[in-house]
Amino acid sequence: MALIVEPPLPPLTATNLAGLLWLGLIGAAASYVLWFRGVARLEPGAVSMLGMMSPVTAVILGWVVLGQSLSPLQGLGAAIVLGSVWAGQRANRPSTDTTPVLPNPSPAKAA
Repeated sequence: MALIVEPPLPPLTATNLAGLLWLGLIGAAASYVLWFRGVARLEPGAVSMLGMMSPVTAVILGWVVLGQSLSPLQGLGAAIVLGSVWAGQRANRPSTDTTPVLPNPSPAKAA
């Protein structure tokens, strides 16, 4: 529909093509490889919590790099997400208890 309704695109320049290559190769392909390489090394519970970090990371980068501001409600939302991710990661930690767990003897073997 956009091809029919919108005006035609301007011709691509060398700068435009360089930008498209950057976005395609670095912004998409390299990040795709790195993401799935990292995800393969993590437990599913840890990976599920990482999806919530993407918007928070974007907000923090906008605040730090671009000087954008947050409303108190947005800051509270970011804090809730960070707390949830922290709690989820903490819950997925392996237990440090080294006490061996012995199986319960079955009644048939005891008799």
